[in-house]
Amino acid sequence: MPVSGRRHRALTEDNARLLEENGRLLRDLATATAKLEARDELIQTLSARPQAQPVKPLGVGYVPAADLRASESARAILVDRLELLQNANMSLREVAA
Repeated sequence: MPVSGRRHRALTEDNARLLEENGRLLRDLATATAKLEARDELIQTLSARPQAQPVKPLGVGYVPAADLRASESARAILVDRLELLQNANMSLREVAA
């Protein structure tokens, strides 16, 4: 089917624009897929770890520094969560009153 020069130029421009958009969408899809795969890998890694990790002192009263830091970090996180729960509990009590 014959096409006029202007129509051909418009179709060529539309095709170029669609190809660019398709390339952008493919890059976005690749990025999203990579993020999902990384998340799934992290979940599998965390799921494979033993749930209870006992601290075994190497000597009398000795706790490795890495374990101590991890314990302090965990304690800080728990304190923050406890404060959030207490604040939420107080808010509920105020609303109920």
